[in-house]
Amino acid sequence: MAGKVRIAIIGAGAVSDYHHVPGIKIDRRAELAAVCDPNEKLLEQRQHDWGPTKRTTRYEDIAADPDIDAVIIATPNFTHKPIALACIAGGKHVMCEKPLVQHFSEAREMYRAADQQDVRHMTAFTYRFAPSMLYLRHLVYSGGLGVPRHFRSQRFLDWPETSWSWRQSKSLAGAGDLFDMTIHRIDYAQDLMGDMTSICGAVAQFVPRDKFADGTPSPPSEVDDWSALICQFDRGGVGVLEGTTLAKGYHFDGFGHDWAEVNGSEATAVYQLKEPNTILVGRHGQSLQKVDVPEQFLKPVGSPRDPRQGVPSTVFRYDLVYEFVSAIVEKRAAVPGFDAGAKAQAVADAVLVSSEKKTWVAIDAALA
Repeated sequence: MAGKVRIAIIGAGAVSDYHHVPGIKIDRRAELAAVCDPNEKLLEQRQHDWGPTKRTTRYEDIAADPDIDAVIIATPNFTHKPIALACIAGGKHVMCEKPLVQHFSEAREMYRAADQQDVRHMTAFTYRFAPSMLYLRHLVYSGGLGVPRHFRSQRFLDWPETSWSWRQSKSLAGAGDLFDMTIHRIDYAQDLMGDMTSICGAVAQFVPRDKFADGTPSPPSEVDDWSALICQFDRGGVGVLEGTTLAKGYHFDGFGHDWAEVNGSEATAVYQLKEPNTILVGRHGQSLQKVDVPEQFLKPVGSPRDPRQGVPSTVFRYDLVYEFVSAIVEKRAAVPGFDAGAKAQAVADAVLVSSEKKTWVAIDAALA
């Protein structure tokens, strides 16, 4: 591609401000070319925050703009599919926040459309890019842990018990903690251990969230604030995943408790979000010991990010954009693509079915 990759942000909220725009700003191969959001006041604010760009309240304008090469979709869950399909039809490369959609069949439709149009597609599974996760993956695939046997993750957050706005509506969000947080763990569990073949899952709601932070009434929550599953992987391993937004005392500077481990036949290794530049490792007869993540795993090769600058639990997120732009420039598949997003969605859908029917559910995530 000649010149810079011209990227439009669709959805100018906190996620774009926190993850995506900083990633664009540090990548010399890319530029922020346009911003789209239905909130005119927010668009005006972003012109000040991010610098002057094209701006519009209609995603259709972005999809039809010949001066836009790629888009990042960071809008509410229920809007992802129409925006993505319009931009794909317009020949744009697309990175979309998770969950891709609210049902596997829709995620598969997005994947097929992007594949047929031959545009790069990416699911914004942030934690794949944490240095300790990159190194954990290396240990798994290089045989450093022996044969992987067990996967285990915990995502415990200490959030206020006030309204999540649209995120607590089933018709708009699909699910709560399951689609917002546990789906990340589903994704990297499958990246580490292979595809899940069957699961037994459950969701629960403990608080009504019927008031906003200022005390005014809100429609009560319809979605889960706790989710969990037991799974079997196609490579023979097993896993246990749990997430909650109601774990009092698990604040940790706003990052919460995010723990993932693989127990292998030779060793165990543990990722923690609060210390992403270190990893815990232990062998038979030993106790887990903290070690530094080796230099070559602190960031993807070529990333412009300085891993020693900024808050470690924040700055690795900028590498999402680096991977997206690299895939566009190098004309290769982005990782993780819509295929990974669809596979994770199939599992999350199955958790809701399993919880309702109180039984094991087989996973069918065929994309062809």
